[in-house]
Amino acid sequence: MNLRKLCTAVLSAAGTLLLASTSFASPSSPQILAVGSSGIFTSMGIAAVNGDPQTGASTICGSNFWSASGSSGLAYAVDGRTGKSIPNEGGSIWVAWDADPPNVVCAYLSVDSIVGQRLFLGQGAAGNATLTVTAAAKSTAGANAVSFVLDTATTGLPASVWNVLTDSGAMDQHFNVALTDIRPEDGQYAYTRAACNRANQYDVSCFGYGPLGGVGTAILSSYTATSAQVVAYSISGTDPFTGLTVPSFQTIPIGATPILLFYNTTNTTDGLGAYLPTNITDSTAAMIWSGQFGLVDQLVGRQTGSTKTLHVVQREPVSGTYNTFEFQMIHTRDSYGGAWSQEFGFGPTPSCAGFTLGSPKYTPPVEPGDLGCANPMDVAGAMGTTYGGRRTRGIGTGELVGAVNSSNNPDSIGYAFWGLGTFGGKTNTKYMTVNGAEPLFANYQTNNGAPPSCSGYFNAAPAFGCTGAFSPISNVTFANLTNGSYRVWSTIRAVIYSSYTPPATGPSVQTLILGAQDQAHVNVPDFVPTVYCSSGSSGNCTGGTTTGMPVFRSHYPISGTNPNNGVISPSSEAGGDMAGRAFYNVQESEFYSLTGNYLYTFIE
Repeated sequence: MNLRKLCTAVLSAAGTLLLASTSFASPSSPQILAVGSSGIFTSMGIAAVNGDPQTGASTICGSNFWSASGSSGLAYAVDGRTGKSIPNEGGSIWVAWDADPPNVVCAYLSVDSIVGQRLFLGQGAAGNATLTVTAAAKSTAGANAVSFVLDTATTGLPASVWNVLTDSGAMDQHFNVALTDIRPEDGQYAYTRAACNRANQYDVSCFGYGPLGGVGTAILSSYTATSAQVVAYSISGTDPFTGLTVPSFQTIPIGATPILLFYNTTNTTDGLGAYLPTNITDSTAAMIWSGQFGLVDQLVGRQTGSTKTLHVVQREPVSGTYNTFEFQMIHTRDSYGGAWSQEFGFGPTPSCAGFTLGSPKYTPPVEPGDLGCANPMDVAGAMGTTYGGRRTRGIGTGELVGAVNSSNNPDSIGYAFWGLGTFGGKTNTKYMTVNGAEPLFANYQTNNGAPPSCSGYFNAAPAFGCTGAFSPISNVTFANLTNGSYRVWSTIRAVIYSSYTPPATGPSVQTLILGAQDQAHVNVPDFVPTVYCSSGSSGNCTGGTTTGMPVFRSHYPISGTNPNNGVISPSSEAGGDMAGRAFYNVQESEFYSLTGNYLYTFIE
């Protein structure tokens, strides 16, 4: 299997921390400055402003809040490795603070997982990447970009808070934590696979968005003027651009979240909306997303008389969501010996001549007769138009979910990590079980795949609440995730430097993480917390923590790193796991007790 090919990175014995602001002892610098996956963006934001329901903390970062969407252009990350013409990385952002002027400031820029890893680990002369919040933010009202949190900054981000984020306008601040839904070792492998030269359109080991080791070709959206950058970085040893030492790091598991497979229901005449499939097998998914299947009947699983074809939407190869889905559903040993991929059957990377974006948004931009463009992606099934089907690409979770939910895209199908805010209000969609296993509830009949209906706020009236199957919210038990039967899921992690020191005043990264875990356990089940606080008071977890996720994925050697599952020695977790088989923690513990061995290198 291609995942076993090791990248050439060499582990550094002890990285030298080049980032001067690892901990923050003064209110002139933010205590927490995060970058990375959208999978924890909402829960972190709720915890920042609403506190920890288990420890009793009323807030963690403060009661004031401002946010902006990625399309606003108000916030972006700058890769500090000069002389390489690396594009800036825009994203949605939230900022929380306690007062004006502030004593505590926390901020989070949401980008792809692998992009977040690169921004955090890539080393320039002054350290890693920095956050830029433009001056226009000071006069731009908050956009309520975080589900269930109402922005309090209705006239713009206060100048005093903006000064903290930009060091009083003199320089931007460096990130001190990255959030990711795949491990850094898997992220490094995914970057290499996206960038290395491709032999032909059926090569599933390389995709050709390179050059490898440099600033590569941007992967374009099929729907909007957005893109994903393929840029070199290292997770150990020295930086490929600057030759500077990459600091050693550690990962903190936060929680497990399932990927939902869902479809558009608007064609109620002779399409998916008429037949409402409830289940998809992993083999069917592998055939659909590799371009082998493209008919509505092939998803429904019976002859319906429909002549409709599927519109298959996928993510980009530098997305954590893409790679989790790829290695657990598509590029697996039981999918034709690992010979398939979501990039199968087109490329290497031909672009659409004279390509213009479609209007309105989420309308496929290229006419069916023009199918064949790989970047932006708009291709027929890999085996030719005879098999029907159409494949396009959305950049980012919001864009993919919006594309599948759009009334312009009947019979479309996609995938995304679960989130109440992500799927809330997407009334043109239904999700399916995978191999008969329901991702959210104890059984599918509880909700029949309908999207959640939740509204209100945690920091303002009306109060947060949900209706239907999501009321009470405790109905979302993730029973089939925690018992290991739901196939496609990943653990979200925080990446911090090994030399990270909590700030002298204000919250640490670990404090905000526990707040998000406790919020997920009590209020907003966007993920299954790895651990949560059993009980506490006065903002402290006095009762210790309880394991929330009893299942792990087997780790394997990759990107020059030997595996450690993190069960026997949690602080030493290492290696890849996005393709790992699921086991119970107790199985690893007792296997080690009896044999002295670990459950390594078991893969899908």
